Amino acid sequence: MLNIREFRSKEHALPDLLNPAILAGEITLMNVPCAVLLNKDGSFSAGIRFAGPDRESLSHAAIDRLPSIVNQAVSRLDAGWSVHWTAIRTPADDYVAEDRCHFPDPVSRLIDLERRMQFEQEGAHFLSTYYAVFTWQTPPESQVSAGQMFIETKKGYESDSFDVLLRKFEDTLQGAVGILRASFSIKPLDARGLLTHYHECLTGLSHPVNPPAIPAYLDVVLGHHDFIAGVEPSIDGEHIDVVTVTGFPDRTNPLLLEDLHNLPFPLRMTTRMVLLDPLGSKKLITSYREKWASSKFTLRDYISAAMSQGQLRADRADPFKQAMEQETALADGDVSSGAVRLGFFTFTVVLRHRDPKVLEERMRAVQNLLNQLGFVAKRETVNAVEAFLGSLPGHTWENVRRPVLSTMNFADLSAKTAVWAGKADCPSALMKADGKPAPCLLYGQTTGSTPFRLNLHVSDLGHSLVLGPTGGGKSTLLNLLAAQWLRYRNARVICFDKGRSMYALTEAVGGQHYDIGGEYSQLAFAPLERIDSQNERVFAEEWLESLAILQGVPMSAQERAVIHRAVEGLAQEAGRSIADFVNLVQSTQIKQAVEVYTGTGKYGDILDARHDGLDMHANFVTFEMDSLPQGESAKGIVVPILLYIFHRIESMLDGRPTLIVLDEAWSLLDNPLFLNKIREWLKVLRKKNAAVVFATQSLADIVNNPLLPVLQESCPTKIFLPNVEAGSKNLMPMYESFGLVDRQIELLQMATPKREYYFSSPDGQRLVSFAFGPVALAFCAVSDPRDVKRVAELKAQYGDEWRRLWLAERLPATVRDSWVRAFTE
Repeated sequence: MLNIREFRSKEHALPDLLNPAILAGEITLMNVPCAVLLNKDGSFSAGIRFAGPDRESLSHAAIDRLPSIVNQAVSRLDAGWSVHWTAIRTPADDYVAEDRCHFPDPVSRLIDLERRMQFEQEGAHFLSTYYAVFTWQTPPESQVSAGQMFIETKKGYESDSFDVLLRKFEDTLQGAVGILRASFSIKPLDARGLLTHYHECLTGLSHPVNPPAIPAYLDVVLGHHDFIAGVEPSIDGEHIDVVTVTGFPDRTNPLLLEDLHNLPFPLRMTTRMVLLDPLGSKKLITSYREKWASSKFTLRDYISAAMSQGQLRADRADPFKQAMEQETALADGDVSSGAVRLGFFTFTVVLRHRDPKVLEERMRAVQNLLNQLGFVAKRETVNAVEAFLGSLPGHTWENVRRPVLSTMNFADLSAKTAVWAGKADCPSALMKADGKPAPCLLYGQTTGSTPFRLNLHVSDLGHSLVLGPTGGGKSTLLNLLAAQWLRYRNARVICFDKGRSMYALTEAVGGQHYDIGGEYSQLAFAPLERIDSQNERVFAEEWLESLAILQGVPMSAQERAVIHRAVEGLAQEAGRSIADFVNLVQSTQIKQAVEVYTGTGKYGDILDARHDGLDMHANFVTFEMDSLPQGESAKGIVVPILLYIFHRIESMLDGRPTLIVLDEAWSLLDNPLFLNKIREWLKVLRKKNAAVVFATQSLADIVNNPLLPVLQESCPTKIFLPNVEAGSKNLMPMYESFGLVDRQIELLQMATPKREYYFSSPDGQRLVSFAFGPVALAFCAVSDPRDVKRVAELKAQYGDEWRRLWLAERLPATVRDSWVRAFTE
């Protein structure tokens, strides 16, 4: 007879140690479905992923408010509730993969290669993600097993008690999360997100875990791993160390544990709070207070007082124990008022590595840091498995080290702020290539080992503002944004420049540079040349009306009809210049107004060409505006030119990723003719996958500009340049009008010009360094007239070879040969 005893082992496997049982359904948090786990012990668990505000951007007052928010949320929970508040620090993605970059020329590729090498030389990069899982142990009289809750009878499912409990769980959780959302960005976890988070806490693996078709036996779904228990546990060959805090400093503060987020290796930090009810809290406090009160005097003091039939002398009390008695009295008052709750608190740091020596080094680093901060940190040994299990979401019974702390202490010691790293992929669906998300625009540096991924887009809106004083690095940044934009497939860049600061980059990437109105420029426009189509005739009529208005001729229905007949007639002619229109139009007023734009008028022939000289086929086109007339009177010629160029740009947009940079030239748009058009124009550009970057060196110009409301509405992304005067009486209100607070303005004052920038969007805020290397500076920081002249000379003399010669001139000797060789390869 076959002996099957060996196959009936009663040994526990990993699934037996895990609490999740089944997916019990969904509740609603913030109008979003949120999955609920029913655990083996009859408790419910649900979770959120959250992100706190950027620590560096917060004022001291704002930092102090964060624990109060967390305390208010957690102290609403009653006995039977627990919270696992977790921060997971994981390796960041590598630099953008080369097969996702589509740079069309050697210079933009070289600039990106330099930035790639800088990123890799910085060492390992890490990102932090934050979760809170709330667990409610259902009341004992209501507990039934997971199976009993779903037993079907002749009357149907016996689910009334279950539904009541689930609704109570939902109502309480909604109240807590509703408080948190005031200061945190919150995303409720669906079934996939909740299982993925639990699995990551268990194994360290962050890949998605899909819920099974039959949402049961989750312990087996999550626990299919080789787990070795003991004093040195491991899972799937990875050794696990658990560091637990067993002693605490006299006082806690909101940023006490923030340095843990800067450690250069992966880890998981979990603070667990198992709440006590007010009555239990008061009983516990009373017992502590009586303990300290009775022990603050020695036995000798009591005997002496009894023999003398007198009172105990206050000066004989132990100062420490007397202070502890007073502190418990204060805690009793806080608990009685409902300001805080007490609970069993556990803080653990979980570390993993396949090499025990590396794990030992990391454990020591964590332990030493915690000890330096005033904690007593212990590496778990005989309690390692219990401590590890107790750090998992929904596990409230494991790990016997549970000191009693207040919810305010819990709030101080839990992760609340974040180093905002941006998104690895561009959030705009319009930027996708082959159905896959486009990568972020460029990488920068933040504090510690956290990278920054810059995206101009917020959802599919990429319009942005760049604001700051002269010398702050505006032109260098704009050039870098333009050069990095070329990483996108079929990307196109169009720049409006002042001062020829984009001339070198434009020529280096093989673009087209137009110096409108320049001494040696041959460019002239023929805005009426393409009026064969109905759309072009509509534009031509509106554009001619603008010319008349600029010359003081009011438009009426009669004048518009005259222009319409003239344009329709002109469409039948071979010659379609402004002069030809003047010969056809049957209105003396309009004829005189438009005549100034002909070759014989005061504006010359820049708009009166018979054939248009504007070629927009290059993937990088720059219009230099500095040679055009300046001042209020100059708008008579500048506005028509810009209206025509913008029309050409709009006509050519076909969904390709397009970046339009308006450096200072945008200020010429503050004409009433633009006010009604710019908002609609920005909407059209957004739909056609074009992002506009408005840049200025004068905040006063933009604050007093009639276009400001439109720009604030349409440009969610703002990049501020360093400005030591940002906190001055005159400038501070201007910065505040863009949503900056005192601390953020202070960062601008302390930032390094031409290196650091303050990035602000609805997704987050961060002071960022772009660490321009010598290659990037050679092409992106060429604004000195002497350097611009030298580039023009080299290009005229050597053709395309000028780029290699320019690199050789500009690069430091220590890196010159290697980069010149990389360019030629």
